[in-house]
Amino acid sequence: MDAPVPSPPPSPFDRLRSLSLRIPEGASELLPLIDFLEAYPEQGTEEDLIHLVGVTALGIGRASQGGIWDGQKWIFLRGQAPAFPTNPGKGWSSFQWTWQAEELGTVALKADTVPSALPLLLSVAAPLLMWRRMEHLRSDQNRALALQLSRLNTVFDLTRSLGEVESKQELISLMAATVMGEFRIPRLLVLDRDGTVVVARGVGSVPPALGGDALRALVDEKHLIHALELRDSTHSHGFAYAADPTIGKLDEDDDTFLQTLMNLAAGQLTSLELREERILKARLEKDLDLARNIQRQILPKELPEPPGWQCAAANLPYQAVGGDLYDLWLASDPPAGGWDDEQEGERLHFAIADISGKGLPASLMMTQLGAYLRARADRRVKNWGRLATRLNTRMNEVRDRQRYATLFAGSINPETGDLRFVNGGHNPPLLVKRDGSFQRLDPTGPMVGLLPGASWEQGRAQMDKGDVLVAFTDGLVEAENPAGEELGDEALARVVREHAGLDADDLFEQLLVAAFKQLESGSFRDDVTLVVIKRSL
Repeated sequence: MDAPVPSPPPSPFDRLRSLSLRIPEGASELLPLIDFLEAYPEQGTEEDLIHLVGVTALGIGRASQGGIWDGQKWIFLRGQAPAFPTNPGKGWSSFQWTWQAEELGTVALKADTVPSALPLLLSVAAPLLMWRRMEHLRSDQNRALALQLSRLNTVFDLTRSLGEVESKQELISLMAATVMGEFRIPRLLVLDRDGTVVVARGVGSVPPALGGDALRALVDEKHLIHALELRDSTHSHGFAYAADPTIGKLDEDDDTFLQTLMNLAAGQLTSLELREERILKARLEKDLDLARNIQRQILPKELPEPPGWQCAAANLPYQAVGGDLYDLWLASDPPAGGWDDEQEGERLHFAIADISGKGLPASLMMTQLGAYLRARADRRVKNWGRLATRLNTRMNEVRDRQRYATLFAGSINPETGDLRFVNGGHNPPLLVKRDGSFQRLDPTGPMVGLLPGASWEQGRAQMDKGDVLVAFTDGLVEAENPAGEELGDEALARVVREHAGLDADDLFEQLLVAAFKQLESGSFRDDVTLVVIKRSL
């Protein structure tokens, strides 16, 4: 238990005067004590006081050798030390120096007996020593408190400043400046989680990124002996490598505070990244809303159905916006110069396409493709192969080189059932005949936009009464069951045969039911588009 804090000691002269009245024959021994009181340094250190006590004790005992032992070491020693301070042996005297219940040490003198004035000296010096120690303790506590207050202010200022920055570079630079100023660190290197150099101060010229042997070599060369992780409770943002401060080495408290500053910066970095993600997400949602609105305008709101024909179509995007396209429209205005007899009359135009990729980029290209088809094929088309060639040229002028499209497009003469089409690398649509047989309308050229200078042929087929045209994107026929087996196009033909008496809408529904049965509990892995055109009996 710690000794109670002493009150300021009374005047040593008053105590000496009181005690000297009871030592009538010890006046000569009191002379060194009087010298001690006169020499007592009121502003001296604990070491100064102990030295003065030791010298005075030697004077009182008229000894040339002696010292003060604190239990572990000699805190004052003159001459040769005895082997056992608390029991020095013949020719030596020792006296315990205490303050109340606390032992301050042992005074050992090269003298046969303990001088009578020595206990008086020690009793006078004990409260002075304790007072000195308490003053020193209070001074240390005040310095520690001042340091803690200073560091709290640093944390407060850094927190406020970090909250005002808008970029990762600015945030880490601010943290680095604070750390270097607070600890007088001459060299600091900060890398992000990818090894990119964010801050390099006092280390000379460094490459944009560091790692492995190059990083170890620089750390060794510049004596960056402190490695600190920029980390909060959930994210690591990189590492800082620091040299020793110019004012001395870091102790445990310094290391703790330094890591606190790093953690503070890391937490703010996480907040900054989350804020940037929210902004990016909001911007992306805005772009997606725009793309969805454009898609809704591109996809037909109502499907045309010339007399004797039924149409059904829909698109199921894999993501918020898709890259599949379908369209059906009537073209009735003849171009200048008229048409051949076999082509006269209104025609039903159709198109289905699958853009490479998914998401917003594919959706934007789908929008461009749909707009171009509408613009070029808004009137009746004489040759769909040549239209695909012109479309390919246009896409190579404006497209992203990593994007292309499969395309099946054409027209039907509602009066005769004459079907003309172009297939640019698309899944062959199925023309299911009334008798249950089916024909695949195979590609007549490569994918559109893939090969500059490519050309396409126009294909032809005949749709009689009761025939069904089923066009689709690969997302439908590639639907897999848990065993990895795909639906395939023969399953689609089988559904049409089994439900030949249904109208186009009901047939469309049965085809989707077959796909969902194939998936069982799974889901599509791509955009799915399906177009069904049936010639009524």
